[in-house]
Amino acid sequence: MLLEVKDLNTFYGISHVLQGVSLNIAEGELVALLGRNGMGKSTTLKSIMGLVSPQSGSVVFEGKDITGCHPYKSARAGIGYVPEERRIFPELSVMDNLFLGIKGGRISDNNDPHVWTYERIFKHFPMLKERADQKGKFLSGGEQQMLAIGRSLMGNPKLLLVDEPTEGLAPLMVKEVRNVLADINKAGVSILLVEHNLNVALSLASRIYLMGKAHIGFEGTVEELKCDDEARQKYLEV
Repeated sequence: MLLEVKDLNTFYGISHVLQGVSLNIAEGELVALLGRNGMGKSTTLKSIMGLVSPQSGSVVFEGKDITGCHPYKSARAGIGYVPEERRIFPELSVMDNLFLGIKGGRISDNNDPHVWTYERIFKHFPMLKERADQKGKFLSGGEQQMLAIGRSLMGNPKLLLVDEPTEGLAPLMVKEVRNVLADINKAGVSILLVEHNLNVALSLASRIYLMGKAHIGFEGTVEELKCDDEARQKYLEV
């Protein structure tokens, strides 16, 4: 198993925001973590990445315990993170933003087809190539999202944590982002996806986790979720 999260308990002050959360991702999988707002989905990603330190439980990546590690150590271990806020550097060019994602490892061999270089990223994101010298602040929301994903790929992650990538995007750009995530997964990068657009999530994922308040309430395949009216009503419908 590539990632194993067991019984995570995370607090913000006295607020118990994750209560015994467990999930796993196999190599090459794309898994979706879904649920209503405020259930703890983003906190789950942050707890895996080390942006928030769990009080108990474990995060094991490739057989190594990385629970509570600093984010840079998680990144060096092979985990990429695309935050909901994108957090590109607005005053830096597209190219400079991409270069900031480099974390060492296999990037030196540009002939390795499994290495993410800026040339390979431009093949997946041709609109970024056209704007390579533009500052990040002049990109559209969709282009900034593409840049955030591309910057994370420059670190050559084995697992990508992606938080709400289609939020606030126009329908055409939603389709573009969805297709890019599918291509990245086909290229061998495992993905844990938090996504409010149910159609996008179900079209991409092989398995689904649904979060209730601070806990996992459902785990299953896309087909199992489609057949489970009770789970959809309890964890997804408003």
